[in-house]
Amino acid sequence: MTTRPTRALAVTALTGVLTGGLALLTAGTAQAHSLTSSTLAVRVGEESVEATVSVAADTLDTVLGGPATDAEVTGYLAEHLTVTGSDGSTWTETWSSVVRETVEGVDSYRVVVVLDPGGADPSTFTLGYDGVIAADASHEAVIVLTDAAGEISTAGVLTATDDSLTVGDPGVLGTGLTDMVGYGLHHVLEGADHLLFLLTLLLVAPVAAVAGRWRRRDGMRPTARSVLAVVTAFTVGHSLTLLASALGWVTAPSAPVEVLIAVSVGVAAVHALRPLAHRGEVLVAGGFGLVHGLAFAGILTDLGLGGVTSVPALLAFNVGVELAQLLTVALVFPSLYLLSRTRWYPAVRTTGALIALVAATTWALDRLGRQADPLAGVEETLIANPWWVVAGLALLALVARTTGPSVQQDDATRTTDRPTLARLG
Repeated sequence: MTTRPTRALAVTALTGVLTGGLALLTAGTAQAHSLTSSTLAVRVGEESVEATVSVAADTLDTVLGGPATDAEVTGYLAEHLTVTGSDGSTWTETWSSVVRETVEGVDSYRVVVVLDPGGADPSTFTLGYDGVIAADASHEAVIVLTDAAGEISTAGVLTATDDSLTVGDPGVLGTGLTDMVGYGLHHVLEGADHLLFLLTLLLVAPVAAVAGRWRRRDGMRPTARSVLAVVTAFTVGHSLTLLASALGWVTAPSAPVEVLIAVSVGVAAVHALRPLAHRGEVLVAGGFGLVHGLAFAGILTDLGLGGVTSVPALLAFNVGVELAQLLTVALVFPSLYLLSRTRWYPAVRTTGALIALVAATTWALDRLGRQADPLAGVEETLIANPWWVVAGLALLALVARTTGPSVQQDDATRTTDRPTLARLG
């Protein structure tokens, strides 16, 4: 007869093998996907137009076949950027030196180009850009426009099917806000650290902290309330700092923010292993949500978004972030809830928390400059193939429900604990 410790060990091993196997099945495609979207911050002046092009270094290096020199970066971008005036003339481009910087933990190239309209009206022109997009159809370029009056808007997103944009079109602003919602959505879904933070917090939604240990909640209603509390706390936290940073009330350098995001994943993982405090997941979600908001603000600042005039675009971006959160919960939490109704869940929760703790440690060491992230390829693969994760978790839940006995109460919970759990909600 299989003993309980042996069964728990087997379940933990199965969960780990499943997670690792999903990564290995798709490892061959890891380097084929862009690390991030490119950005073009366009500023219209009285006599000329200036644009700042920012693209992930690894992405451009891959396109160019290896580490690029400054001359190669400038030459490539100049070849793939064309601006024409309303009269059909091509504007002259003057490129500055390449600046290498880190944006949200991603090493990037940033180059400024001054566009001379040759005496024509600088407020109306067509911008064509397919840098990286020509080599990778999944890549996108986000255009942020500051007009001559200082008004900021997200003018649009250039893609493989639409690689040009006409500035001066009265309908640009509405389209830009819609694009900004999509940008916020994709930014979260493509950010391994943001996603893992949320997923690790969701691991403890079906359980409650009682006397320093995790015990299964009774019923769907208290579990749903727990999910709502976590998501709401995270939303409030990152929304506050996102808006405050955009308005210039709060500033923070990107490097320590990125390290703190790694720390946030680690704290959530430790809490999932053993509760740090009653409703600690809500405190972690809200407290570290403030840090994640600073990271969101950092990427938007790089886009040129800031000040009161950019608030509509920032709110649109935040709507996209919330949609990404809701989508993640909708796709993942049903499987976690089904697993929590079986005796497999303590092992699943422990395995998930340990995976998050390892990822957090490697991110922190990498962002502190101590050691390159050895899991970067695996992380990129899983982000590029999210349906493998969703399907794998659903399969695990199905196997657990059909092959193992369901539980009415965790082994550590006794009938006498039910009033306590009821009070915990």
